[in-house]
Amino acid sequence: MRDVIYHDRPRVTAAQRARRIVAGLVAAVAVLFLGVVLFTRMDLDMNRQAVESLRQNVTEACVQCYAIEGTYPVSISYLEQNYGVRYDGSKYAVSLRSGSGNELPAVQVTLRR
Repeated sequence: MRDVIYHDRPRVTAAQRARRIVAGLVAAVAVLFLGVVLFTRMDLDMNRQAVESLRQNVTEACVQCYAIEGTYPVSISYLEQNYGVRYDGSKYAVSLRSGSGNELPAVQVTLRR
């Protein structure tokens, strides 16, 4: 038969155990904080992209309106009715500012809070 040698586990003091627990809690809080920061940043980036995409779509609809009708639209509701522009009015505020029928309107899209 083989001789089996048993090693005693090193004794862990209460202070060492407390340090390990505190280190684990600090690591968990740090990971949670990092997750919240990354999620918030990702959400802000997605909102920025959505606003820019909507602004581009409205601008393209304005150009299409000018190409077909020879004049730019005077309101966003006209683009909604005749050119298929769709957006969530509770989430975005869209406005067109134009000086005349021959000038591309300035499209402003903002995120409502």
